[in-house]
Amino acid sequence: MKTELATVANQYAQAILELAFKQGGEPLADKVLSELTAINKIILHTPDMETVLQHPAIESKKKRQLLTNTFETIVADLTIRVLELLLDKRRLNLLPQIETAYHHMLNEKKNIVSASLTCADKLDDAAIANIKARLTEHLGKRLELDVKVDPSLIGGVVLRLGDQVIDGSIKGKLQSLERVLMSV
Repeated sequence: MKTELATVANQYAQAILELAFKQGGEPLADKVLSELTAINKIILHTPDMETVLQHPAIESKKKRQLLTNTFETIVADLTIRVLELLLDKRRLNLLPQIETAYHHMLNEKKNIVSASLTCADKLDDAAIANIKARLTEHLGKRLELDVKVDPSLIGGVVLRLGDQVIDGSIKGKLQSLERVLMSV
């Protein structure tokens, strides 16, 4: 169940995506995503900036000046206008959720599926390419694959594709066996 803030973030993300495609097509939409990601990282890794932007006693005018001075020359006009709108509506705190929702919506529009592959050992590039090619063929869509290593899996892989989880790890098999034995 979505929270009210998640719903609001989705509405902003949808509006930003529509504007990006209307103003500059897919290249601008991709640029806005990378800019939102970069801005979120900058704010997250600059605690003073985050404090200033969230502080209720600091005037909106000063916050706008900070955002403009920091980002105006390096991001698209649309992205600056989004930041100013969020500032005016006191919704800057939603920027991370907006970025996430925007990313999902953009991937959906571009027919891209995001997946996460966690393996016990580091896979070589050929193995990753093989897995990616097989999944792409099976899904009929382009695939954005995030590969992680988790030695606690002991062996095998865990694939997360949207809400679906395919656990082919030894750890998962042992846990499943444990549940079966405990139920006897």
